Amino acid sequence: MQIDQLPECNRNELGKVEEELYKRWKKGDPTLLRVQPEHHDSRLEGVILSILDNNGTYKKGDKVVIHSTPYAVDFATETAFVLIEKGIDPIIIYSLLSNPPLINKLLSVIPTQKAMKKITHIYEELVNYAQHWIVPYATMKDEPNEVEKRAIKTFKDAANKGLSELGKKRSAGELKSHEVISCPVEHEGQKLGLSLPEWQIKLYSAMSITKNKLEKIIEDSGYVNILGEAYRGKTLKIERGGNYPINLTMNIAGRPVIKSIGTVGENSIYGKHFSRVTNLPPGEIFMSPIEDSVKGEIYSKMPLVTDRGTIEDIHLVFKDGRVVKAEATRGLDALEYYTGLANPYTENEKQVYAVQNTVAELGIGINPVLNFENTTGNGLIDEKMRGIHIATGQNEVFGGKNPGSVGGIYVEHKDFILGQVDGIYVMD
Repeated sequence: MQIDQLPECNRNELGKVEEELYKRWKKGDPTLLRVQPEHHDSRLEGVILSILDNNGTYKKGDKVVIHSTPYAVDFATETAFVLIEKGIDPIIIYSLLSNPPLINKLLSVIPTQKAMKKITHIYEELVNYAQHWIVPYATMKDEPNEVEKRAIKTFKDAANKGLSELGKKRSAGELKSHEVISCPVEHEGQKLGLSLPEWQIKLYSAMSITKNKLEKIIEDSGYVNILGEAYRGKTLKIERGGNYPINLTMNIAGRPVIKSIGTVGENSIYGKHFSRVTNLPPGEIFMSPIEDSVKGEIYSKMPLVTDRGTIEDIHLVFKDGRVVKAEATRGLDALEYYTGLANPYTENEKQVYAVQNTVAELGIGINPVLNFENTTGNGLIDEKMRGIHIATGQNEVFGGKNPGSVGGIYVEHKDFILGQVDGIYVMD
């Protein structure tokens, strides 16, 4: 199927067109849905213009895929409008992943699972088409049930096969930028005690912080000297006492130490790394530890909302860079998947899980607007709050050895938010 033949609607007709998807899937013709660009919010238009200008790589005539979660459609349609005004060609794809009831409904009527290859092919076409990939993102409001979780896995397996070349295209420079943009939604703002208008003001402010201001914050943070010593070979140690203790050691010798400031290009503090990925809001220092060097354990009270359900009260134990134990009071099956401890169904999946079982990142949040005690559950926002996070999975895009895909299957990267710590220091 050609991309321009996908069914299309405006943002107010999604429910109606979902019925059209149902009819097509029932006939064995699974497809995705396009959403039309639309101008509807001048304030949002200004934020998007600031984001695009800060990125610095969008040029007239470029082709852009906007892969939008359902709760972020307003942001997606306004982004596409702004891009068209700049002479850029966008396509908005409605991501089914954050609509578990719809995925389950569609998969329950498809005549044969082999038909899901068509979804893979559509995503392959989209990857081949794109010169920029934008993901307007917000977490799901409602927890998927067990049947819906299985449907999510089936759909995601097909989608991820089609997306598996995205990382290679990005590394080769054929994809100029890959932006994941957090969008203000009511259910995330409520976790911070904010109304939707209050949360919009906060998040838009956090996304609009200039490169120069973030660089000044990094310079004044005290982390530059510590990470410099670790870059030159000393062991990094992270500690926290109390009910959610942390005791970690790792080495980052020679690995790029990168600043997230919303721009594409050379954003390294130490080492050399050209970053094409921007996660917004900006505001973190991050790096890929030497994979087999990470030892110790972490506890976190910060809930994490994922496609596979919410994870709470996380406890991970690391040995030689791998997760050897994972515990949670809620969402253990999701935690085991993201840390590679789930039981694989195929040999290829086994290899993917081996990567997801490996430490990928140490990150330090420094965005001054996001100074909350609570978290939203959206890892892309919460990782920028003051504190640290640890991730597992792929990291080759920022200097590590964990690949972005194995055997044509996409490898996950999942951040676990830990919050503030008692100390980050180096040891001889």
